[in-house]
Amino acid sequence: MITLSALAQTPSREAKSHIEGSVYDAKTRESIPQASIRLLEQSDSTYIQGTVTDIDGNFKLLTSQGKYIIEISFIGYTKFHQNIELNSKQPGYNLEKVYLKEDAFMLGEAVVEAKSPDIVVKGDTIEYNAAAYTSEENAMLSDMIKNIPGIELDANGNITANGKPVQKILVDGKEFFGNDIALALANLPANMIKKLQLFKEESETAKVTGFRDKDPEQVLNLIVKEELKQSIFGDVRVGYGSGDKYANRAIVNYMRDKNQASFVGNINNVNNNDNLVSSDGVERNKNAGFNLYTQASKKFKIGGNIRYSNNENMLETKTETQTFLSSGDRTSRQDSKNENQRENFNGGMNLSWEPDSLTTIFARSYINFNNSNINQTSTSISHVAQMDTTSGYNINDSKGNGYNINNVFTIGRKLNSKGRTISLTLNHTLRKDDSKGMNYSLTSYSGEIPDNIIDQKLTTKSTTNGYAFSLSYVEPINKDHSLQFAYNYNNNHSDRDRDARKKDEEGNYTIIDKPFSRNTVNDYINQNISLNFQGTKEKYNYTLGISIDPSYSKSNISLGDSIIEDITQNVVNYSPTLHFSYRPNTTTNLDFDYSGYSRQPAINQISADTTVVNALSKYYGNPNLKPSYDNNFNFNYQKSDYETNRFMMISGSFRYTFNNIVDYTLIDAQGNSLNTYRNINGNIGSNLGFMYNTPLRNKKFTINTNTFVNYYKNKGFTNGEKAITNNIVLSEQLMVRFKSTKFETSLQGNINHSITKNNLTNAQNRVTTNYVFSNITLVKLPYDFSIQSNLDYSYFAGYGDDFQTSEMLWNASIAKLFLKQKKGSLKLQLFDILNDRNNVSRYVSGNYLSDTRTNTLNQFVMLSFSYRFNIFKGKSDNVDNDYYF
Repeated sequence: MITLSALAQTPSREAKSHIEGSVYDAKTRESIPQASIRLLEQSDSTYIQGTVTDIDGNFKLLTSQGKYIIEISFIGYTKFHQNIELNSKQPGYNLEKVYLKEDAFMLGEAVVEAKSPDIVVKGDTIEYNAAAYTSEENAMLSDMIKNIPGIELDANGNITANGKPVQKILVDGKEFFGNDIALALANLPANMIKKLQLFKEESETAKVTGFRDKDPEQVLNLIVKEELKQSIFGDVRVGYGSGDKYANRAIVNYMRDKNQASFVGNINNVNNNDNLVSSDGVERNKNAGFNLYTQASKKFKIGGNIRYSNNENMLETKTETQTFLSSGDRTSRQDSKNENQRENFNGGMNLSWEPDSLTTIFARSYINFNNSNINQTSTSISHVAQMDTTSGYNINDSKGNGYNINNVFTIGRKLNSKGRTISLTLNHTLRKDDSKGMNYSLTSYSGEIPDNIIDQKLTTKSTTNGYAFSLSYVEPINKDHSLQFAYNYNNNHSDRDRDARKKDEEGNYTIIDKPFSRNTVNDYINQNISLNFQGTKEKYNYTLGISIDPSYSKSNISLGDSIIEDITQNVVNYSPTLHFSYRPNTTTNLDFDYSGYSRQPAINQISADTTVVNALSKYYGNPNLKPSYDNNFNFNYQKSDYETNRFMMISGSFRYTFNNIVDYTLIDAQGNSLNTYRNINGNIGSNLGFMYNTPLRNKKFTINTNTFVNYYKNKGFTNGEKAITNNIVLSEQLMVRFKSTKFETSLQGNINHSITKNNLTNAQNRVTTNYVFSNITLVKLPYDFSIQSNLDYSYFAGYGDDFQTSEMLWNASIAKLFLKQKKGSLKLQLFDILNDRNNVSRYVSGNYLSDTRTNTLNQFVMLSFSYRFNIFKGKSDNVDNDYYF
């Protein structure tokens, strides 16, 4: 740290010259991220170096003195050129704001402005035109996400794009309540958004060093409409409906230059979404939060947030499971009800500071306090061919509280203009969780086998304290190639004390229940030593790397003063990486990645101590386990055409695992299982996807298709026999969309076909097919009325006899805009009009498959009033409604 601080105060003699600036759209005055910046020799236009603008449209090139041409370009805009001379009198040149004009193309004698396409590729960023995917006046971000091809939103508010999770949502490049995606989905109005950008965000260390991360986070950035960026705007909504349903929301946003502030408040019992996104269980939510981002100067930026939430969830599930056995498959059914109440208060802060042109500092801090109250009940029954029946009944109640604190600090320093850099990151985590509760279970067997009763009082206390640091050094070999050395050290200490008490003769819980009580102290030291080589050319770049990962772990398991087991493990893993990216132009790119990962067994997987999970299940470890090794291959090709508005993407992945650690299960005639672990080779996961989006000639019709083929081979053991499950999943999605000023409609068809075969079962292949047909229609009527209908028909083939085979989910609404500038909206919504909703899912592993149905919100009616406001520079706005409404 002292060395880096000293370096931060010492100017570099080599980094005397630079060129910087910002790139904007001449018409909208919006910044243009990912614009191409090329530095050319003035004498012969030889390419010297290049970069792209950041999320705010800014760029900076470090170079030596000389005469240059700076070229700035972006698809759909005319190129910008300017001669620049850097010398001792003028070592730096600031272009300040460069405005690019939209390019136009000729059709006959008419000049036609290029229409913004629905989807466009800009370097490694996929950009979506928000106007193409939102229609309803009161639509939220979640409604828009559901309409975007290639992006999926699940029942729990998780977003996946092109098969990979989205881990953060940004607003104009700034964090919005940290990584709380669910809050952004439920509270951000769709009509404030002009564009959505999907890209992989490099870590703060990678931003400093210029070296690509092995697996960067995928994020979704929301570009706010330009006319809202100097205003206070927001939305207030109150709604009440049948069955005592309510949905009340308020959001206030302040934007001024690079500064942002947001307040959100939400009280509802419609699963945090009044537009009824499919979700598991029934919820009541209370949320309030404040988010702030301010840029005091170009060199100093700071943001933070605080949030309070109180959430209740009641989840009912019905699960049917088929366990593959050569002697005859065991079939089981479980009905459960979980009531979960959780209260959270959390806050976060992040800042970036550039004390000089060569030094960058990042810092972030996070703290969370939580309380929980959980009540669970379940009943189960299992049998083989209607024989050897085992039934169970379980009640579990617990109350808990805890906190989590995390702090990260990164400092980086450029040592010269050629790319030599050094960076240091420090990380500390402290976590504590305590809980108390009761556990009661009754297991009954057929025949003369006596019942098994567990009746306990449980107290669990756990703490985790970890710290880590990482050091990175980058040495340029020449202008196109560089070498990185990195070292990471992570130390983690955890202590978990589980105290289970059973009743004494007087009915008090005083006797230690030894099979369920343990004190476990774990210490982990993980190191990573890596060497990486990176090459960067104008149209392609690549990274080759190898890392050595020594790890040390120690676990002490005790009960009172008696040591049950003391385990120490030393393992060395090796991980190669390869990344190749080819970009022949700004609208086409091809990415290929390979990575190898070694994973050591967890302490509980090598511990010989037997752990009793419940009356039917016991686990013990295998000290002879070997580390597993994953081979992962991924490729992605995407291309867009600005003039035809077409977009195409082909993606695929393949995973093969050596020495995969799997369950080794022995199941007796009554369904009792004794579980340990084994290594096995040959587990495979692979997928291939194709997506194509194109408008028809008049641009009002758009067609989109998504095709995916998935194959999985899962190997495991059941009753000592090798169980191999092959699973093929084929899916096709076809959507046709029509959009005009007064009428919008889309028709979508989805087919998902799954074939599951296991070598141990005598039954036929398990085949399921899900058919989904959807239609969304919006009609804008005279006098500012509008009608919207959302219709989804699903048919489920191949599931258990007790499962509903079809579902017709129909939601509709009628809305009226009124008040000055149509800022008020009165809306009547009808949800699940046919009362026919059904949630079904399937899970497949090496030795079993299960079908699960969960409860969810059903039929209700809601009347709501919304008021939207927009104040520009402290004065009321009189602009056209298209700006926001």
